Amino acid sequence: MIFESERLGFRLLEQGDLDELFNKVWGNTETMRFCGGAIARKQIPEIIEYNRGQYNTYGNAIFAVIKNDRLLGICGGEPDEEDPLHVELIIHLAGEYQHQGYGTEALKAYVEWLRAGKKATYIYASVHPDNQASLNMTKKCGLVQCGFRQYEDTGFVDEPYFELILD
Repeated sequence: MIFESERLGFRLLEQGDLDELFNKVWGNTETMRFCGGAIARKQIPEIIEYNRGQYNTYGNAIFAVIKNDRLLGICGGEPDEEDPLHVELIIHLAGEYQHQGYGTEALKAYVEWLRAGKKATYIYASVHPDNQASLNMTKKCGLVQCGFRQYEDTGFVDEPYFELILD
């Protein structure tokens, strides 16, 4: 494990996660409903390798969230190309693990891991306005709304935009 929280472990994504990532996370229409929809299975191996490369280059990535050897989802960040210490937060949990506090626990653990390792100076996230659970989770983790952003993949709706400066 790269890091842990009280109930969860965080490790690099592996090609052996492909089926679960497709069925529970990135390929699952319900899980991805606020994020532009599910993606094709054939894209996931590339995403896994991309994130492993991000970790090797920047020491940061999107991680598998594990509990009792089960993949609950993913949590981590996408380092900005211009400044890898600016990180976009990303979290997706399978439906069966939502609304149980795992998302907030995972995001808090990730933010603390970033802070402790000085792996980021600034973190940000956009949340679809209909995704009340993620809006609440983002605020619980200390991020502050500072405006709105629009994205093509979510239909150009005004998504609340959050940020947090890490010391």
